[in-house]
Amino acid sequence: MKLLDTTFLIDLLRGKKETFKIINSKEPLFTTKINMYEVIKGLFLKNITKAKLVEVMDIFDNIRVLPFDDNALIKSAEIYSDLTKRGLEVHDLDCITAGIMLSKGINEIVTRNAKHFKKIKGITVENY
Repeated sequence: MKLLDTTFLIDLLRGKKETFKIINSKEPLFTTKINMYEVIKGLFLKNITKAKLVEVMDIFDNIRVLPFDDNALIKSAEIYSDLTKRGLEVHDLDCITAGIMLSKGINEIVTRNAKHFKKIKGITVENY
């Protein structure tokens, strides 16, 4: 099981070839509502059309999108606290993404932001 981070999703939307192997694998693929938010937020900043938004939403129909439930909230807060105590800084949305995935038993993330997630205990980063 792998979690697809925002960077991967953006590259997928841009049609980057390096994303195809992962997206076409037989392995279960997940993302989070947080990653979905980050992608759609970026599209609105670029003044997307309704047709493009529908196209993007179709991609999320083919990837299991994990919610930000109470277990994920607690795990996210634990991650943020651990990093802060160790003097490390990671954005809240990355802590929440990590909390969601770890609370669901997923420990591998596919991202170009390896430095953000390598600081978090229990996560393996796959660059593409």
